[in-house]
Amino acid sequence: MSTLTLDQTTPYASLLMAGEVVSVMQGGKKLGVFLPTTPKPQSVPLPDFRARLRKTWGSRVFSDAEVKEMREAELEHCHG
Repeated sequence: MSTLTLDQTTPYASLLMAGEVVSVMQGGKKLGVFLPTTPKPQSVPLPDFRARLRKTWGSRVFSDAEVKEMREAELEHCHG
């Protein structure tokens, strides 16, 4: 296996750091591939937290006393 120095691969460094695979082409033919050491992270869509809250609680607004009571019950259940 041959090794290239960083100055020989500078144009590709940012792509490789981003996890991209870089193909080396000449005359329309693929000569090789540069692979990143770590794969490109897969983006995972975040859930719609606001929609979940609306589905669970609707337009309900809790008083401070209700929140305190729920929190105490939660702590009691966990340590209980």
